Amino acid sequence: MKQFLRIFVDIVLWRRGPQDLPVSWLLLALAVAAYVAVSVVQLGLSDQSLANWLFYVVLDPLLLAGWTWLVLRILGHGARFLQTASAVFGANAVLGFLVYLPLQVLGSAAGTDQASGFAQAAAWLQVIVFALVTGRILKLATDTNLFTGIMLSITYVVLVIMVLAQLRGAGD
Repeated sequence: MKQFLRIFVDIVLWRRGPQDLPVSWLLLALAVAAYVAVSVVQLGLSDQSLANWLFYVVLDPLLLAGWTWLVLRILGHGARFLQTASAVFGANAVLGFLVYLPLQVLGSAAGTDQASGFAQAAAWLQVIVFALVTGRILKLATDTNLFTGIMLSITYVVLVIMVLAQLRGAGD
């Protein structure tokens, strides 16, 4: 397991890619479990609605897996799904633990006036880092360029924002 953690860290640091992971349903399941675990910790540290819990624990992993599968199928690389999805979930679990959680803790420690501005800056940083890391994974998996990978990642972020808006609208 330690070797996979190193590979996921190297993927985040752009030293390796999804091709360096084995084709394994077990690895994908472990990567998704780590991704969800980080989300649960983040949600537990903040005051979130039931809709947000449902989204980040259930819908987000399903949407991210589905989006990854769809992108690979459309671009003719469906056989790379297990490695690519494992890389996406594993790298984002590492990012969540090493970057997003500390930012969330720092934001909580700041005063309420500072926390609002800090939270906005942290949210933008998360989107940028997600787009860069996931975009590079998709670039490598689809044999396209970095711009295409980043645009695919940003498209996923827009999808998430739209689904969250619908969930919040349904709660009114």
